[in-house]
Amino acid sequence: MNAPSTSFGVIRSMSVPRLREMITKTAAIVLKSMKFRDTSKIVTFYSRTFGKLKAVAKGARETKSKFGAALEPMSLVSLVLYKKPNKDLHLISQCDILDQYKNVHVAMERMSVGLAMVELLERVTHDEEENSALFSLVVDCLGVLDKSDKNFQSILLAFEVQMASRLGFGPSLETCLSCGTTLGRFDRKAVGVFKIPQGAVVCPECLQLPPLPGGRMSIEGRKSSMEVFRVLRSFQEKRLELIPSIEYDDATGNEIDETLRLYLRHHFEDLKPLKSTEVFQKLFEEVKGG
Repeated sequence: MNAPSTSFGVIRSMSVPRLREMITKTAAIVLKSMKFRDTSKIVTFYSRTFGKLKAVAKGARETKSKFGAALEPMSLVSLVLYKKPNKDLHLISQCDILDQYKNVHVAMERMSVGLAMVELLERVTHDEEENSALFSLVVDCLGVLDKSDKNFQSILLAFEVQMASRLGFGPSLETCLSCGTTLGRFDRKAVGVFKIPQGAVVCPECLQLPPLPGGRMSIEGRKSSMEVFRVLRSFQEKRLELIPSIEYDDATGNEIDETLRLYLRHHFEDLKPLKSTEVFQKLFEEVKGG
């Protein structure tokens, strides 16, 4: 039987399903926020379920905003949002504080470390690339920072090296890149070389061997004591709650800081000095000078 004809012929229009907003809930860390229109904010989160994402908090800047202090950087929150398919900006429905890490907000040194962690995380991650291990790392580091009473900078350094591992380019600090010898057998004052591109160490013995044209690998890199690599490996492998108890001198700490900075910049070419670190460094200098 032929299809009944109409004035428009036998072809009928077919309804196409429209993509709809999805309401969803996830735990998230607040990374930063910025003003949006007259009363709202655009907030950047790092979430357990979706990785980094941005969302509008309507009315967040009003005096009696329902969000309260939940949108402050470094807050761990339970986030409910309308997630828009194929959009970069979503809409926050509800945001409740799970942990605000109050000790981090009241001490300048703690705050500088916490803000450096969330700023770095915001810079090196891409939108909506889920990485639950990385989410757990920043939550755990903020928790240790909140409870610790010493060596706050160690927590930042441990965060940096463990973040690299969770992003797939953690440095190799157990054996020599050239000969495979275990690095732990060398005296702490002995000098090795950290090869930035490979993220690996050339041991003191290989460093002392004469170069062979077209043979052994180049030993160019950043020279450091084996103590630097020992501490760096401890930051990479130890449980986070043990990090503040790792002892080392200021010179070793400065070497580790510079080594990690160069290493991260190699993997993230556009990575600039952190604003939070620069601001707090000026404040520390003013306090000392005053």
